Amino acid sequence: MQAVTATGRLSSRDPNFQNQPRGKTFPIRKVVTSRFDKGSILEIDFAQLEFRTAVYLAQDSQGMEDIKNKIDVHQYTADIIGVSRQDAKAHTFKPLYGGVTGTEDEKRYYSKFLEKYKDIKTWHEKLQTEAIRFKQIKLPTGREYAFPYAERTPWGGSTYGTQIKNYPVQGFATADIVPIACINAYKMMTDKNVKSLLVNTVHDSMVVDVHPDEKDLVLSMVWTMNQDLNKIIEETYGIEMNVPMLLEAKIGENWLDTLDI
Repeated sequence: MQAVTATGRLSSRDPNFQNQPRGKTFPIRKVVTSRFDKGSILEIDFAQLEFRTAVYLAQDSQGMEDIKNKIDVHQYTADIIGVSRQDAKAHTFKPLYGGVTGTEDEKRYYSKFLEKYKDIKTWHEKLQTEAIRFKQIKLPTGREYAFPYAERTPWGGSTYGTQIKNYPVQGFATADIVPIACINAYKMMTDKNVKSLLVNTVHDSMVVDVHPDEKDLVLSMVWTMNQDLNKIIEETYGIEMNVPMLLEAKIGENWLDTLDI
């Protein structure tokens, strides 16, 4: 479905294969296998997409430096809160959307996050002011979100504050960038006249059913797209993309049992 979610990202129903737990925590993925004899399921993920998107939209200097130096933001989160890297991911994203509640350790991390990434905090404040003044916010891609009832709160924030901070990140990431990547992947596969098929997209990932004779070819396409990703975004939306987007891939005999490649 192309026009159902508030943020603009794609969704699905009957079955809802968008709203599912990540990776190994959703065993039903094991039943998703290739239609080809000895074929594979390839999942292509954007690395730290929400974080990189927020860094770009806020032009956060510390975030850019961390990405350049390959700092693992999820491990940083895990070390402060005291959880595994996988469990830390949701907490890494929470302050991007204005989240402040949780355990004492979690609240301490959210505070440290906004201290470290000061430009994201400033951007959040600008977004709220924009929504209150103009009753809408607009992304660099041209996507707009209406907030006709946004008002300043007594404590200096705004009503609908979570949505005002959340929608730009989710919208730019999964409604603007991911579909463009899907279209580009489809065009590449069509141009090469491959048997392999793009079969799904879930939030920040694309799923490909890979023919056994085309594994190396499809992986080379992923590598090529990785090199061209920022250029594709720039040409599509007429913006300067100064934060690198990155793809990662894993493959296996079904959608659950995949290994990083």
